[in-house]
Amino acid sequence: MVLSPWRSQALPLHLPLVGFVPEMNNQPVPVPLGQRPAPAHAFLSIVQHNCLGRWNDFLSLFESFREATTYPSIVLLQDPPVNKAHLPSFNGFESFFPPVMKPRVAAYVHMSFLSNYTVLPKFKGVDDVLALDVSPNEPLFGTAFYSFRVINAYSTNTVNHRVHSVQPEVLFPDLGFPLLVVGDLNIHNPLADPLRHFSPREISSSTPYFEKAAESGFALLNPPGEYTRFPLVGKARPSVIDLAFANPHLLPLVKSWDASLPATGSDHIPITITLAAPSLSQKPPRPRWADTDWETPDPIITGFKV
Repeated sequence: MVLSPWRSQALPLHLPLVGFVPEMNNQPVPVPLGQRPAPAHAFLSIVQHNCLGRWNDFLSLFESFREATTYPSIVLLQDPPVNKAHLPSFNGFESFFPPVMKPRVAAYVHMSFLSNYTVLPKFKGVDDVLALDVSPNEPLFGTAFYSFRVINAYSTNTVNHRVHSVQPEVLFPDLGFPLLVVGDLNIHNPLADPLRHFSPREISSSTPYFEKAAESGFALLNPPGEYTRFPLVGKARPSVIDLAFANPHLLPLVKSWDASLPATGSDHIPITITLAAPSLSQKPPRPRWADTDWETPDPIITGFKV
C-alpha cells in the first residue's frame, strides 16, 4: 500500500493532522496454526464502530474478526444494540457500558488482553460517554507510562442541532499520560473533510471541538477526506464524523489508522487504530552522507551559479 505523509499542516486551527503513518504495517501479526486468534500484545488494536443499534451489524462486525489472524484488543461501539438494558455478548470478550437502561456507548475487551492489562471503566453519569483506564503489567510499550486512557463517545445533536450532547471539555482533557479519544461526534469540519461544502451552522458547531483539541495538543488521526459514513437512504452526502484523536503522549505510539474491515450493514464503516512501540515502527530513511561520492558532483556543485 502506498502511504501518504502522516502529518500535514492544519489551518486555521493549527491542529496537527495524522493520516497514514509512513512506517505503518497493516499486516496483522500471525499466530501459530491451530490456535484461536488473540490480540498480539506487541501491538494494540482498537476498533471503533457505530452499530446503529442493530444486532445484525454487531454480529457482522465481530464475526469479521474470525477471518483475521488476530482479534482486536478493544472494540469501542457507538449506538450498540440494547434489549431491556442488556447488550449482546460475544465469546472471548468482556463488555463494559454505562449502567443505564439504554447505553449509547459500549466497550468490548478481549479476555486475552485482560489477562495482561488491568482495565478500569469510568462512567461519567451519562449514557453517551465511556472511559477506560488501561494499565499494563509493565511500562506501556517501553515508555515511561504505566497507564493510558480511552474515551468513547456518541455525541448527538440537541437544541435545533446547535448544541451537542457531549461537550469538548469532556473529550479533550489535559492529561499527563496517553489518551485516545474516539467516537461518532456528528460534527462536520474542514480539517476532517476538506473537500466538503460547509454551512455556517456546521462550522460554528464543530469549531469549538477542534479548537479545544488544538489547545490541548491533540492530533486528528483520520486521514483528511476519508469518509466514515455512507448514508444508506436519502440524498445526504458521505461524511467524516467518526473521529479519532490522540494527545501528545499517545501520538508517538500511533502506528496506523485503517478502514479495511468489511462493511457490517451499518452506514458507518469500522475503523481500526493500531498502537505499537515507537521502536517497532521502521524509521524513515535518512541520507547516507558518509557514503556519498562527492568527487563526481563536486565540479558541478562548485560551478553552479544562481
